[in-house]
Amino acid sequence: MRVAIVHPWFLVNGGAEQTVNVLASMYPQADFFTAFYREQDLPSNLRGRSINTLSWNWLPAKQQLFRYLLPVYPLAFEALDLRKYDLILSSDSCVTKCILTDQHSVHICYCHSPMRCLWDLHKEFRSSMPSLMRPIFTIASHYVRQCDYAAAQRVDRFVANSKNVAERIQKFYRRESIVVYPPVDTHKGYIDSKTEDYYLSVGRLVATKRIDLVIAACNKLGRKLVIVGSGREEKRLKAMAGPTIDFVGKVSEERLGQLYARCRAFVFAANEDFGIVSVEAQAFGRPVIALGCGGALETVIGENSQGSPATGVYFQEQTVDSLQRAIVGFESLEESFDPMVAQKNARKFDTQHFVSGMRRLVGEAIGRSSFATRTWPTAIRIAGD
Repeated sequence: MRVAIVHPWFLVNGGAEQTVNVLASMYPQADFFTAFYREQDLPSNLRGRSINTLSWNWLPAKQQLFRYLLPVYPLAFEALDLRKYDLILSSDSCVTKCILTDQHSVHICYCHSPMRCLWDLHKEFRSSMPSLMRPIFTIASHYVRQCDYAAAQRVDRFVANSKNVAERIQKFYRRESIVVYPPVDTHKGYIDSKTEDYYLSVGRLVATKRIDLVIAACNKLGRKLVIVGSGREEKRLKAMAGPTIDFVGKVSEERLGQLYARCRAFVFAANEDFGIVSVEAQAFGRPVIALGCGGALETVIGENSQGSPATGVYFQEQTVDSLQRAIVGFESLEESFDPMVAQKNARKFDTQHFVSGMRRLVGEAIGRSSFATRTWPTAIRIAGD
C-alpha cells in the first residue's frame, strides 16, 4: 500500500507535529508532502525520510512569510501530485485538505481544527490587524474559506482530535467525524516526592495561547510563574512581566519533566482545540487551572464534575480577574488534589490509544473503498500491526 502524509509546514514544533511524528512511525514507508520545512523543525521520525515541498521552500525568510501566503495555499496544495498513492493522510489545521486525489485512493483527514482565522475566530483575527490590512484579509479569507469548504466535501473520512473539533467540523463543513485524541507520551510522566512554589506555563509564545493573561494574573497576585517556550510574542510578554516571572525558553525533555512534576499547578489560559500540554502536566500528577471551554473540558476534570475526582479547576472568562479568582480558589483546596488521579486521567490520552484508533479507522476506510476491490491481498497489513 502506497501512503502519503500531507502536513501544512514544519516550521514550528507543536501538537500537530507531534501527531505527524507518530503517524511517521506507523507508516515507515510513507512519503511526506508539505509547503515548507526546516531541518531543525522536523519531528524525529521524519529525519531522513522522503519529504516533498512546494517550489518556494528555498525562501530564506519562510519562517516569517508563511503566514502571509494564505490566499495561495489552496492552489498550491491542489498542485501536489498524489496520483500514485493508495492512502493519503492529511494533517489539517490550514487547507491541506485541498489536495486532489485519484478516484480509487482513500483520503483521510486528521483535522486539528477547521482553520480558526477563517471560521470561529475570524472576527478576532480581523480586529487584531492594522486597519489597512483588514480589507485585504476580508477578501482573501472569503476566497480561501470557499476553497476550504469545497475541499472538505472531497475528504473520504474526517478524524477530529477532540469532541470540541468534531463539533466545528459538523458546524462549518457539515461533515461527520470520528474522534481520535492526539498522541501524548503519558508513560514518561512520574510523580515527584516534592513540589515547589511556582506555577507553570508551557507552549509557543503566540497571541492565541493567552500567556499574557497568566503573566498579568501572577503579577497582581505576586505568584512565581515559570514560562517554557519561545515565539513571536516573547518580547512583548517579557516587557509586561514582573519580578516573579521567569522565562526559561526551550528546555530539554528531562528538565521539562522536572518542571512539570514540581509545579504547584499548570496554568492553561487558551481556548484550545485539545491541549496536549495540560495532559502532559497531569501525567506528572499535577493539577491544571484551565479556561473552562474548548478542549480543556475533555482533558481536565473540574472540581464540580460529578462522579470523578477533580484534576483541576476552571475559570469561566478569558480575563485577568477570572484567572486570578481561579488561582486563589485553587490554593484554598490545593491539598485535596490527588496526583494519582491526575495521572490516571492523563493515561486515557496515551499514544497507544491514538495508534490503535487510527489503525482501526484506516482499516475500515480502506475496506469500504474501491481500493479494496483491486488486485490486492484480502487482508491489508498496516505498518506496526
